[in-house]
Amino acid sequence: MRKTVAMITLLTVCALCGGVDADTIVLKDRNSISAPVIKESSEHIYVDLGFDILKIPRGSIASIDRSSSPSLKTPSSSIASKALYALGNPQVHSTAEGVQAFGPAVVVVKSPAGLGSGFIVHEDGYLITNFHVIEGQKHFTITQFVQKGAELKHVIHKEIRIVALDVFHDLAVLQIEDEHEAPFPKVVLSMEEPVYGESVFVIGNPAGLERTVTEGILSHAGRLFEGSLYLQIDASVNPGNSGGPLFNGHGQVIGVVNMGSQIMQGLNFAIPVRHVTFLLDHIEAYAYDKGNSESGFVYVSAPPNPSKKTKEGNHE
Repeated sequence: MRKTVAMITLLTVCALCGGVDADTIVLKDRNSISAPVIKESSEHIYVDLGFDILKIPRGSIASIDRSSSPSLKTPSSSIASKALYALGNPQVHSTAEGVQAFGPAVVVVKSPAGLGSGFIVHEDGYLITNFHVIEGQKHFTITQFVQKGAELKHVIHKEIRIVALDVFHDLAVLQIEDEHEAPFPKVVLSMEEPVYGESVFVIGNPAGLERTVTEGILSHAGRLFEGSLYLQIDASVNPGNSGGPLFNGHGQVIGVVNMGSQIMQGLNFAIPVRHVTFLLDHIEAYAYDKGNSESGFVYVSAPPNPSKKTKEGNHE
């Protein structure tokens, strides 16, 4: 009973707090919600309350007024932009469609020490790769593949900035800063937990073989290694795939490929995308500092505790 009352109160508050970009969802119990619709599926819609995401069953909805949000009128483009990334369901129905839609956002990250993959998350050239792909390096090139009619052009970007690093989760944020044809193509990130056994595919550059696509399933949703959980997949990955995107069957990025077994087939791993969104949401806390290339801001050590020294001296 308390839960029902709280829900009605929340819906009433939402109805009174509609914003400029809000949609109006009228429920069958005559309550209404004014908030942006950020994702739709056959069973639910998701609305952004600002402080939380609310999932509403379609069976509870009487109508949706999208008059104030024209960009969301087309269900097939149900994508909501965040600060440095986009969430949503592009409703891709096959691997071929996913590759066509998001392949242009997958790039080659190359340094004097080697190469890996990456993927663009923002039209201003922000991209994600693995920390180990750029570790110890400060100069990179990013190769982008641009389709011009029947010709596939290799566009090499040389002005690359290190934006942020999350060493523990093996993630890095870079930005392409040289002149380019804006906007950059970008991927769409998933806002849901990955489904055990669902279809997945990988786009990357294994052994330098550009734009290689492999397909498989999510073999496990939570393998524990060194204090962190990874997605296990059976889609083939090799050196050069590191930093590339792991897509689900809907074309959403659910992870970042970062390691695989060299002696066992079908045993490969990816970092869950929730660590990517957390990094981008709190990017200032992970900001790159030239004086300390393996972490974010440099924090000085705490001063010694005088009382501890005194006690140690008395003990001696």
